Amino acid sequence: MLQNALGEQRYGASLTPTPDVCPPALPQRQVLLANPRGFCAGVQRAIEAVERALEHDGAPVYVRRAIVHNRTVVERLERLGAVFVQEIDEIPSGAVAILSAHGSARSVVRAAQARALRMIDAVCPLVTKVHAEIEGWYRAGRHVLLIGHTGHPEVVGTLGQLPTGAVSVVCTPEDLEALDLAPNMALAYAVQTTFSQRDAAEMIAAIKARFRDVAAPRSSDICYATSNRQDAISAIAAQCDLVLVAGDTMSSNARRLVEVASAAGCPDARLISGGADLPRGAVLRAKRIGLTAAASTPDSVVAEICEALRELDCTITETPGAIERVRFRPVSLEPLGLRSPEGSIKDRLARLRTDIDTTLEAAIGHARGRDRRLADAMRYATIGGGKRFRALLVTAVSDLVGGAYDQALRVGAAIECVHAQSLVHDDLPCMDDDDRRRGRPTLHRKFDEATAVLAGDALLALAFEILAEEATHPDPAVRAQLVLSMARSIGQDGLAGGQMMDLYPSARPRPDDIFECESRKTGALIRYAVVAGSLLGQCSAEDRNRLIAFADNLGLVFQIRDDMLDSIGDPAVVGKAVGKDARAGRNSATTLLGLEGAAVQSSLLESACHQALDGFGPKASPLRELARFAVNRMH
Repeated sequence: MLQNALGEQRYGASLTPTPDVCPPALPQRQVLLANPRGFCAGVQRAIEAVERALEHDGAPVYVRRAIVHNRTVVERLERLGAVFVQEIDEIPSGAVAILSAHGSARSVVRAAQARALRMIDAVCPLVTKVHAEIEGWYRAGRHVLLIGHTGHPEVVGTLGQLPTGAVSVVCTPEDLEALDLAPNMALAYAVQTTFSQRDAAEMIAAIKARFRDVAAPRSSDICYATSNRQDAISAIAAQCDLVLVAGDTMSSNARRLVEVASAAGCPDARLISGGADLPRGAVLRAKRIGLTAAASTPDSVVAEICEALRELDCTITETPGAIERVRFRPVSLEPLGLRSPEGSIKDRLARLRTDIDTTLEAAIGHARGRDRRLADAMRYATIGGGKRFRALLVTAVSDLVGGAYDQALRVGAAIECVHAQSLVHDDLPCMDDDDRRRGRPTLHRKFDEATAVLAGDALLALAFEILAEEATHPDPAVRAQLVLSMARSIGQDGLAGGQMMDLYPSARPRPDDIFECESRKTGALIRYAVVAGSLLGQCSAEDRNRLIAFADNLGLVFQIRDDMLDSIGDPAVVGKAVGKDARAGRNSATTLLGLEGAAVQSSLLESACHQALDGFGPKASPLRELARFAVNRMH
């Protein structure tokens, strides 16, 4: 339990106002104490995390960057045994490491895992909310505008949740105007939790005026404590000759309070660190003074300032304000999992999606002179969506045979270009005529049919460009084989041939005809992913044949599951319309075998996948996991 400047007890940031609201006039110099002020629930939670970690593990406990932006708080924790560092590599291997309340980039977490640190994440839950929002929008194919201050730790941490280029930071209307983004681009915006409400409203209005398709947070991103403190000082600032904001110069929250007080009509608003920093001359000239504290400022600092003001013949009066009852669950002291480099399939997919999107973004690029609409359509088709199953397959096979991850990543990006091209063309009115793909409008609905055709053509060309570049593999013979195998996988004997069999099936199709069609249409790229992965390392002919057998069975499993989901899937989960085969009178594994027969066939093919991998032993566990995923997936 804490005490406020008047000696009254406070819990966290909550303070029940005293009933004596400020009288209209007092003979002495009057100080209006804003309510609420000081610590918010997130700051209190982060500080307590360090204190509890010191009690639990003993000193030293390492903290990356300032846990909160207040030097008084940091110095007290240092006296207790906390060691503050700038970067993860300054922390001894195996030590306890606490990440700050402002949030950390995923690269920081990976660096901590690589050093086997016992990692405790004290990120504020309201910052976590913003991270979840932007990732959801990114996965939906939207470019994110983050309204915030470039370089602020919270903004840096938020940017680090997504690939470079997926988020643009804007602070002023001029920043927004400078962005080279098309008016019809699918966008979303998020706001730094400590940003000014007034400035955020101005930026949101400017974004909506410029762009037609803008998604917004379900509720304000600005922290409740930031909003309450800004409202509280705004309510009294116009009555004051001087406003004092207790806080650290590092604190965005504190600086915004000074700006809000000035905008509300106070002629003199200042940020001070404590009683020793009190501007005596300004205080003696003022008749009425407003006093507040940033969300990272402890009550002891406010009490110190109040004592200094009393010495200058000031009376302190609480003003009424919002009562804050927000409480967050304490930070768990159980370290984040120290995962193996491979991790679970979910972990590997999360990392790969980010890495693939970064690679695709760089490959599409922003070169001057290129048509921006075409580039935007290519990004819409490839970035932020899809299972990335084929790309993960490349990296898993490459790793099995000793290949390099960065090379496998480039091959995976090329496959994703081809896969996206096939879907873009498949969705066209002359083909399957689909309006939805991955839970959003298909490319020809978002743009137009001509743009969809050209974007598909450009993606196909980009795939071969990526494969042919020296960065994909130093050996030109390997690059040539990668290009040749890709061409065969998507030509008459591969993807295109399978698509023709699907569009113009036999009048009396047999199960073999269906499986042949599906092995080309879906299996071709899966087979290529395995063959390409095997080319990136040292792989004997015998092992390559085992891997190809695995791929052939996996491709059929994957397509049969697609057929089953078309019959039983939930459109909201699958991300596209279901029941298309039945409505079109098209044959599939389920129409020929029935759902139960398709499930049996799927199980037999999964067993064949595992049998093909027997010769590799435990090293093939990631590939076995991919086979299980293919059989059981729901989208």
